[in-house]
Amino acid sequence: MKVTGAHLNELIKFTDEGPVKNVFYDRGPIKAQVMCLKAGQVIPPCKMGNDVLFFVIKGVGEIRVDDECVGLQETVSVIVPKEAGSRSISAQTDLVILAVQAKSAEK
Repeated sequence: MKVTGAHLNELIKFTDEGPVKNVFYDRGPIKAQVMCLKAGQVIPPCKMGNDVLFFVIKGVGEIRVDDECVGLQETVSVIVPKEAGSRSISAQTDLVILAVQAKSAEK
């Protein structure tokens, strides 16, 4: 068992250099991380090989998946399937996101 709870607060860190990704679990089919973006920072478009659940802990921003854009705010969750062509995230205010990947089975 891996207990996180209040310990997620310890993973919330921002830098002026760019988004911060703190992986706190990566085992078997699950990878979980806290992503922190200062206002104005962007995670550029990229292709993910796994389904990903994004859950907004704090802040306001937006996520673009292919040609669709969705606003992000506290308690909003977005599931991006691995079939999506690309996804990007931008922060309008300081933004903290829990991202959980469901990794594909290795062959």
